[in-house]
Amino acid sequence: MALTITELFNDSTTREIGGIAPDQVNLIVSDLIGVQQGLSDAFPQVTDLTSLHAHVIINQLNEEIASVENANSATGTPILGTNLGEFVGRAINDIHRDIIDIAQADPGLQAVFNPTPLPALNTPPAPFHDDATQTAFLTQFIQDSNHLGQAAIAIENNGFNGDSAALIEQIQTFEQNANAFDQSQGGLWSARFWNELRADGTAGTAANALIDGLQTHNADEVNAAAQQLAMNASDLAANNLKADGGSYADVVAAAQATAVTPAAGQASGGGTEPQASGGPQDPAAGSNHDPRPGANGEDAQASAGASQEPGADGSHTSHGAEHGANGHGGAGKLNDLAAANLHGTFTTQGAERGDAHGGAGTFHDLTAGAPDFVPLGHPTHAGGVHDDMHVHLAHMWAG
Repeated sequence: MALTITELFNDSTTREIGGIAPDQVNLIVSDLIGVQQGLSDAFPQVTDLTSLHAHVIINQLNEEIASVENANSATGTPILGTNLGEFVGRAINDIHRDIIDIAQADPGLQAVFNPTPLPALNTPPAPFHDDATQTAFLTQFIQDSNHLGQAAIAIENNGFNGDSAALIEQIQTFEQNANAFDQSQGGLWSARFWNELRADGTAGTAANALIDGLQTHNADEVNAAAQQLAMNASDLAANNLKADGGSYADVVAAAQATAVTPAAGQASGGGTEPQASGGPQDPAAGSNHDPRPGANGEDAQASAGASQEPGADGSHTSHGAEHGANGHGGAGKLNDLAAANLHGTFTTQGAERGDAHGGAGTFHDLTAGAPDFVPLGHPTHAGGVHDDMHVHLAHMWAG
């Protein structure tokens, strides 16, 4: 009689606890592939939070299988593009425990897959003390994880009227950036967190579900993905400390407090979207991702901008001016906002953001009652709000 997927996983647990000797690798991999196949058969697509949890496990198993296959390889052998160094065993342990935790927290999933919990650790793992670069990344990751989900729910609540295409591009960039950053870190940091951050981990799985929900107008999938992204960010926040030794609790609270309200009755001509500034997209003349023209509050006039299909003579001029008071736009579009909604060719934005936004670099959220966000200074723009590595999706507005 064939083993159930729960029995297969429990068998892999026993073998891994005993040590992943060369003669155990194929047996463990066979068990884990069987679990993947069984979960894929039971949950062929994401329709709700339980099926999303199943797909998170399916994808995390790719990471665990690759790690098991390389458990006896030379130290430093890249695993799925990441050099975990001496910490391959730690990666296997963290992924395996995370899969068990996901299943144990979801009664719906337990009806199909109910692995036996592992004994508690003698010493709980200490939060990882991030360096300055990791702190900046994780701060932005927490914000983006919440704001992208909030923006998608706002579109869903508005009958899926909104610029989903632009938001999907931002979600894809978020996923790519998180995956690339984790790969670049390697070592213990990646061993502990790649199953949360990678494209084949929780963040990537939830991001793809959010995209699919927007494309298919599946409200349940959008809500499940948004919830999963927020929970994943909170989980990471609890397992890390900032460079100064502080917690990320304030970052999580600020990100969750943001409210996104779509402009009523406006679709791609004026919906509410998160805005990216200083991201990795190729900056073209006049595009919003170019931090150079008009930086620090100086006048900026964009023409024939390229990013996110801005129209001629107005594209993303606010970002060319780094949110200064004097960015100008003509008949073009900002995040596909219609000309009439280009914030009065920046008269509204200029008034709300003010000269200080260019010079002092303050990064404001225009949502009513929302707090300002701490700027991440660009190395070549004193007081600017651009970060040379990350896409900033921290603020949103109605058209």
